[in-house]
Amino acid sequence: MLNFLQSVQFAKEIEKKIIEYEQDIDISEATMLYEIAKHDFDLVKNLADTIKRYYFKNNIELCSIYPAKVGMCTEDCKFCSQSIYHSCKIEIKDVASVDEVIEYLEDIIAFPVKRFSLVTSGGELNDSEFERIIDIISYISKNYDIYLCASLGFLTKERAKKLMLAGVTRYHNNLETSSTYFKNICSTHTQAQKIETLKIAKETGLEICSGGIISMGEDMIERIKLAFELRELEVDSVPINILNPIKGTPFEDMKIMDQNEIFITLALFRIILPRKTILLAGGKENALKDMEKIAYKCGINGCMVGNYLTTQGMGIKEKVEMLESLGLEV
Repeated sequence: MLNFLQSVQFAKEIEKKIIEYEQDIDISEATMLYEIAKHDFDLVKNLADTIKRYYFKNNIELCSIYPAKVGMCTEDCKFCSQSIYHSCKIEIKDVASVDEVIEYLEDIIAFPVKRFSLVTSGGELNDSEFERIIDIISYISKNYDIYLCASLGFLTKERAKKLMLAGVTRYHNNLETSSTYFKNICSTHTQAQKIETLKIAKETGLEICSGGIISMGEDMIERIKLAFELRELEVDSVPINILNPIKGTPFEDMKIMDQNEIFITLALFRIILPRKTILLAGGKENALKDMEKIAYKCGINGCMVGNYLTTQGMGIKEKVEMLESLGLEV
């Protein structure tokens, strides 16, 4: 283990490598930073913040999602309230109408939200459902000035092209966790299917958004591995969710990890992925409570605002006010 002076020197070398030489760190360096963070968290947090400020100044990007289809999912992801395998009490909803989506969108465009995404449950939509989503996206694209994203499960090349033509600029599909831990999360599909969808989206010309959920029983090495796997896929945006244990799911009794461990995770993701948008997404209010402000000093340059898929978030007005109180430019 490095002593304090050695740790400071190591952090300076990493900063120089990333900022001056614009090179990426390797997994052994990331692991060493984790060991340092256990004893000198501020050293690693400040390194992440410095890197974020170098590449993104004081800016923070806001995005919001709308659950355009809810429930009756035939996948068995252990964290999710929408699976038919779990006994969660949620309101099942068929594909939304244009009017329903626009009613929500009208509430968020008063705020500086850059991206808006439609999210649907299930492995993939049937043809009729997909066309209804295309109609909604086309309408928004023609009538509103906002970047459009989509998270509709697995993709074909044909569907990716249709989404792009309709106005989608970025496609989302979370890896959820590292390749070696994924077997503990889901058995009805593979992570390789997710990766294939992301590659199809990228090859079509869409930007890709992929991240995961932390605090599902994995250790920090698995989280670091996830960050490197996302880097290998050259994703554009990385949402980091924190498990919100929902009653009726297999993870309902999962203990949320220590807040300091969450902050270290965020900082390491920034250092591993220095030039990517890293968003604090679902579960942040539940896990961090009034400590959430610290997260934005850990290299985060994006925030999901509004409600999530089946759980409530902080009001957008309150969230924007909180971010502005930290001196961030939204």
